[in-house]
Amino acid sequence: MTEDFLAVVETKRFLGREFLTWLVHRLETAGGRIAEDGVVVELALGDRVVLAGGPPDEARTTVVGAGDLGAEIGAGLRRGKLLDRAALVMTHGERRWELTLDGGLLAFDGLRCPPLGERGDRTDPRAARENDLFLRLADVEQVLGVVDRLFAEFCTVRSGRGWAGRELPALRAWVEGLR
Repeated sequence: MTEDFLAVVETKRFLGREFLTWLVHRLETAGGRIAEDGVVVELALGDRVVLAGGPPDEARTTVVGAGDLGAEIGAGLRRGKLLDRAALVMTHGERRWELTLDGGLLAFDGLRCPPLGERGDRTDPRAARENDLFLRLADVEQVLGVVDRLFAEFCTVRSGRGWAGRELPALRAWVEGLR
């Protein structure tokens, strides 16, 4: 039973990798402003990206550095790889989250939330810990909500009629422009 599950996970890895590749394309071409329910967050590519090929070429390429990683990402994408992991930075006002999204498993590989800051009266240690916990859970929920909305948007676009006619050609043109 476990082997069957792992085989299914392995055969479906492409979907998360396509999502991550589409997401970076969207961030780089349309900007990283995401608005919902009056809340606007900025999402940007961080300083680390891992590209991976599918079977039979399982070779991985890691691109690390500050600044424009486009040429290196483009070279990997032109060789048939997809984004497997990417460091992302999300900001909302003065607050900043850093996360690593694993596209192959559609999971967070890491999440660094902003500092909690001043939290008022700390005379009751238990209440203070509970308050900190609820603030941290709200931070995690905010990031999950943004990624969930983006994945839902991707699924709608990917399964829609415009994928082959509009999105895929735009993705290919973007990859060719990454030089």
